[in-house]
Amino acid sequence: MKIILTALLLLAAGAVSAQSVQETQILALSNTIFRWDITNQVDSLANIFDQKFILVIGTGEIQRKDQYLTILRSGNFVHNNIDVEENIATVENSTATVVGKGKFTVTISGNKVILHLSYIEVFTKIRNSWKLLALHFGALPN
Repeated sequence: MKIILTALLLLAAGAVSAQSVQETQILALSNTIFRWDITNQVDSLANIFDQKFILVIGTGEIQRKDQYLTILRSGNFVHNNIDVEENIATVENSTATVVGKGKFTVTISGNKVILHLSYIEVFTKIRNSWKLLALHFGALPN
């Protein structure tokens, strides 16, 4: 019985640490981007977004880099808090994805709302640095 319990604990520990170094770095970058959203560091976001960055909102609306940055700078859309509930990163060659879900507290035109969303971020590695190429949000049931 002790052997089985020990084996199960080792398997569980292996699953927890299964993220590679690159995957851990991508998750950290994702968290940094969310922190920049909350602190309205639009210039930092502009630097991490690829020139071809596209945001797809759950309604199907598509915003390009300049459009999204303009909205953030306007103050009509403000990230108040982002509570990531779960996320996982995958890295393959020069492409990385983060898939997760969380609660996004935002103010839209003066109205504060909490959105329960799933998201996927797609990163591409250009000259040894990661750039956010695409971001998609979808609504989850509360």
